Amino acid sequence: MLARAVLITKGNTVKKLVLAASILAASTVTAFAADLAARPYTKAPVAAVVYDWTGFYIGADVGYGWGRSNGTLANATGLFPVPYSFDPSGVIGGGFVGYNWQINNVVLGVEADWQAADLNSSGNFPAFGTSYTVGTKIKDYGSVRGRLGFAFDRWMVFGTAGAAWGSWETTYGISSVPFVTSSVSSHAGWTAGAGVEYAFTNNWLARAEYRYTDLGRATFVSTAVNTSELGNRVTINDVRFGIAYKFGGGTPVVAKY
Repeated sequence: MLARAVLITKGNTVKKLVLAASILAASTVTAFAADLAARPYTKAPVAAVVYDWTGFYIGADVGYGWGRSNGTLANATGLFPVPYSFDPSGVIGGGFVGYNWQINNVVLGVEADWQAADLNSSGNFPAFGTSYTVGTKIKDYGSVRGRLGFAFDRWMVFGTAGAAWGSWETTYGISSVPFVTSSVSSHAGWTAGAGVEYAFTNNWLARAEYRYTDLGRATFVSTAVNTSELGNRVTINDVRFGIAYKFGGGTPVVAKY
């Protein structure tokens, strides 16, 4: 009788444990199902497709330049120096060619440009007991530069800097009659600037850019007319607008986040 009572007790205990486990499992399944029902189904976010700036391009631009020509006029021995300064200005136009590499939203590039120019100005300055007329004409200038840009899909802002060169003429005379002209070809200049570009199709790009260019200094001595230039320096500010054709089609790429 005792053994049978123990077996009955154990049997009741097992039944209770099985019943408790069943209730716990049912509760868990119900809670999980309710949780799934409460969460709306959403698709995984689609990665954005953006414009790819990588590639070779060639273009043309036009703009307006204003600068400064300053120097010091003296006699052939460098005595009696007379400083002068005036501001040549006028229209510029030319072309450019370059290549971009895009890494995520950073764009690295190299570019060369050349501008035909018609920047002119002159002034009258008292020297050696009379009035001297000094005038400068900037004829052309160009550069080879690096570029660093940040792309926002089809928009890009950039900065640029590099070596520059150019040619100009500074004429010295009395009462607007020139007696000596210094023709200069500078290869020791520099330039820097910034701008913005927009890819309005996969191949065509538009840009607006500001640049500052320093073409350096030039000196000369003319014993024939007892005149010397102690250092004619020419600098240029310009704003230009351009359009370029990009080879390769600017195939869109998937943005990396």
